[in-house]
Amino acid sequence: MDEQAVMLTRRYGMIISAVSVVTGLIYALGLIRRSYWALALPVTAATAGMLYISLWIGRALMTTPSEPDEF
Repeated sequence: MDEQAVMLTRRYGMIISAVSVVTGLIYALGLIRRSYWALALPVTAATAGMLYISLWIGRALMTTPSEPDEF
């Protein structure tokens, strides 16, 4: 894998992670403003799970080591 592809993959990882964190913060702020617990608890659990998965994917993309070129 060439260096440009590695940098692009890491950039995508950073974007996915940043979007995940920002989305989580916006969701938390919206949850604080109104309290609909019967709906909020299951939606919160599902949202947190999806955000964790997207953060994990972003982190994996950012930290994947590149393989040296063999010529």
